[in-house]
Amino acid sequence: MAAGEEFAAWMTKWGEKMKKKIFEHVNIFDGIQKDCLLDQTVAVEAGKISVIRPAGEEIDKREAEVYDCRGMTMLPGLIDCHANIVGLITAEQKDGITPGTIASSVLRGVQEGKNCIDNGVTTIRVDTAGHHGTYSLRDAFDTGNFPGPHMVIPGRAICTTCGHGWNFGNHVADGPWEVRKAVREEIMAGADWIKLMITGGAGTSTERMEDQQMCREEIEAGIDEAHARGRKCFAHLTVSKAIQEAVNAGIDSVEHGILMDEETAGRLAETNTVLVPTLGVYRRLVDRGEKGLVPDYMYKKSLAVVERHTRSFHYALKAGVNIVAGTDSGQDWFPLGFSLLRELEIMNEEGLGNAETLRSATSRAAELLDKADIGQVAEGFRADLLIVRGNPLKKMSDIRNMRFVLKDGEIVSCREKI
Repeated sequence: MAAGEEFAAWMTKWGEKMKKKIFEHVNIFDGIQKDCLLDQTVAVEAGKISVIRPAGEEIDKREAEVYDCRGMTMLPGLIDCHANIVGLITAEQKDGITPGTIASSVLRGVQEGKNCIDNGVTTIRVDTAGHHGTYSLRDAFDTGNFPGPHMVIPGRAICTTCGHGWNFGNHVADGPWEVRKAVREEIMAGADWIKLMITGGAGTSTERMEDQQMCREEIEAGIDEAHARGRKCFAHLTVSKAIQEAVNAGIDSVEHGILMDEETAGRLAETNTVLVPTLGVYRRLVDRGEKGLVPDYMYKKSLAVVERHTRSFHYALKAGVNIVAGTDSGQDWFPLGFSLLRELEIMNEEGLGNAETLRSATSRAAELLDKADIGQVAEGFRADLLIVRGNPLKKMSDIRNMRFVLKDGEIVSCREKI
């Protein structure tokens, strides 16, 4: 094919991609209201939601693709605020970060990106990577080379010597000035957020869940340096003392809160500090551990805290803490995408109402990420959308009934005949 013919074919394909799309007779969860807007028509063009009207009103359908969505609900694209898209798999953990494990983890990230899209997850905040290959992966998704979500990236998480994830390539720093330097280096590499590993967890063998690994001065230094340079900061936190110190220092979101007490939950509510509870990951570790599919130390530590973690979540609900959804998934034993659907179901089962559960992965997550153009179905917002059969506001498991997923106004995954 001649160069001119190739260009003409490309332009034809591009024109088809950018074609106006109209979704008729669809119910809408807009990301805010507790009830659906019923029987609506939604037009999408140039990557944005251009029109929302009751189905009976006239709308220009010329040169548009029209989809009948009777019995379906449109929601904002889901947001996972704790995603390990390029985490090392179990077999690689003994090797740590090497050129080989960096390459293999980024290649797996391509598949994990598709897993996200196929399950309606159109934006993720990366948890930690151990290397900077995430930036190239983000660019590949954004340019359309591979299907994948928009990514908000913290670079390498910052931990202390022998701290959480030291063996996964995290940025090791000891003392306030080393922590400040580490924050600066991650921002220099391109970090959108800064991630601190303040306490112990399940993923590293040389620690306990209840360990506080960063002292108050290190916590304050990391958060202050991030904020001074216009970055928000989130942290792996399990125990109440460390959570309180981080909240007092201005942490923007608390991850896990596994051993959080009732008083500390009240402090989060008082300061409107976000909690990303990640309830599903430790239950998944127990399930996989019983089958011998994860290291024994991870299984035993998770088994010991699942019940206590659930209690901490109940403290948060009682106190009125701002809950945002995240999964801590992306490993070989817990793929991305479906993990967020399961997280929403678990939070709902544990007492978070349907509308609040859906907000936690849409409008509230977008607010945390300072993304003013996603997280809602509204005119002028980016057309990152999913359409499911049924109504998750009435039955949360309907969130699994994916029919269409749109990213920037294009249908990127479809389980319905077109």
